[in-house]
Amino acid sequence: MILKLRTMSFMELMIFVEVVRCGGITAASHKLGIAKSAVSSQLSRLEDRLGVKLLERSSRRIAMTIEGKQLLPRVQSLIAEGELLFHQAELQSSEPSGQVRVALTPDFGQLVVAKFFPYVTQKYPKISLGCKFNYQFEDMQDTTFDLGVRIGTVNDENLVAQNLGEFRRILVASEQYVQQYPINDVEDLKTVNCLIFSSNNNNRIWSLLSCDDEGIEVSLDVSGDIAVQSFNTLVDLCLANQGVAYVPDFLVKDYISKRQLRHILPQWQSNITRVFVVYRFGADKIHRVKAVIDAAKQYLPGLLC
Repeated sequence: MILKLRTMSFMELMIFVEVVRCGGITAASHKLGIAKSAVSSQLSRLEDRLGVKLLERSSRRIAMTIEGKQLLPRVQSLIAEGELLFHQAELQSSEPSGQVRVALTPDFGQLVVAKFFPYVTQKYPKISLGCKFNYQFEDMQDTTFDLGVRIGTVNDENLVAQNLGEFRRILVASEQYVQQYPINDVEDLKTVNCLIFSSNNNNRIWSLLSCDDEGIEVSLDVSGDIAVQSFNTLVDLCLANQGVAYVPDFLVKDYISKRQLRHILPQWQSNITRVFVVYRFGADKIHRVKAVIDAAKQYLPGLLC
């Protein structure tokens, strides 16, 4: 047993996890940047050391055996502990350093990159930041990312989620558009060009909540000649006098204060949407990641106000 422990490598364990995550040896070899033959031989070596078959392999697919399913969580835990062992050495340094990768949604993410990233790199010159924009939630168990900023709800018990703040969607249009097409009531929205945020289901229903004590909520089936999956683009279209948009308030607060856009029907808005910083358990033990998480909790709420 001791001899097996001496010769077992973390690479064998990581390959097993990546093959399962990627769904095959070919995909795992691309992800890890090593040859298929090396992936296959390392898997076989691990199975020999453990004395059990972890995966049933065929030319078309792989499937975990019962033993593989039972051992996978323990292998993932060993890898996490190994990573923590190496990364905790960073805690001995007075200044965090290295790359931190962040998963972001496009619209708030662009604001994060423009405002927050320079704040972090100025505060921690030895940290470099990378990001990926995606409206779909990234798999935060994938070590491609160190942390993420999620909009909405977080229903993953395998993640730490800390509330950064909240926002609402509000109705905006340019002064010129409102003068041409007066909007005095929610029913008037049915008669103007509404700029649609186009998600996968292309939903054209705007749910509006009254700000008064009664909290009346209405659902409007709106219409318009432009639909796009980008709130920032909808704001640009408003600035170009193309119609009315229903967008997050943090995107338009500066345009409203400068009177480039008008907040129309201010008595109506959306329900609250919350924003979270999320990360794997133990990620905040890594010095460079903890520095960015702490900075995010301090700085990002101000972008939502």
